[in-house]
Amino acid sequence: MPDSSLIERAFSAERAEVYDAQFLALRAIKDALHLLLRIHLSGLPDDARILVAGAGTGAEVRFLAPLFPGWRFTLVDPAEGMLAVARRHANAEGFAERCAFHAGYLESAPDGLHDAAISVLASQFLTDVRERQAFFEEIAARLVSGGLLFNADLSADLAAPTFETVMDLWLRMLEHAGPVDRAAYRGIFGRMVAAHGPAEVERILAAAGFPEPALCYQMALIRGWIAARAAPQG
Repeated sequence: MPDSSLIERAFSAERAEVYDAQFLALRAIKDALHLLLRIHLSGLPDDARILVAGAGTGAEVRFLAPLFPGWRFTLVDPAEGMLAVARRHANAEGFAERCAFHAGYLESAPDGLHDAAISVLASQFLTDVRERQAFFEEIAARLVSGGLLFNADLSADLAAPTFETVMDLWLRMLEHAGPVDRAAYRGIFGRMVAAHGPAEVERILAAAGFPEPALCYQMALIRGWIAARAAPQG
């Protein structure tokens, strides 16, 4: 699992309070992801259960809950401050009774099968291949056979000749939302976050029980995949 001190620094209670407003200038990225998410999950039962791994302040649940009033959500996040904001949103917007909140990592989350799982900008913090695969294995273990996955993360091939061009575009886009310490960001990229390229992410997903993940989205350094949990062997 990632360094807990990193989680505390990056997603402190103070940061959680301003997180939703921080990237309003980049809302179009989230809107496109949410459109794909809605379409990918639209065939689920009216009473579907949805696991949200790395739920943060609950953006995906806030989007889906009004559209699918019979769905129930399990929100898991190790950052208690972020999850507290998610709970507050759920109470204010009237869907808290359909949510279960777990402050911690997936391996400590309650068991129970779900019809689909969502992970957006979460597994990118697991820079060790084995830890990242274990994260998706924990998700797979909590899905019904054939259960759907929607995953999006920062991902880039650092050795690609076009990497610097796309990274510059990404940094300029972040600067559109506010000041960015370029040197600090470059220092952590590929070392503390987003260490795996697209092909490696797909290998990790397949090894964790999601064969043939399909790349469905790219916006600069963000990529999104859809997949389904393989049927258990034997």
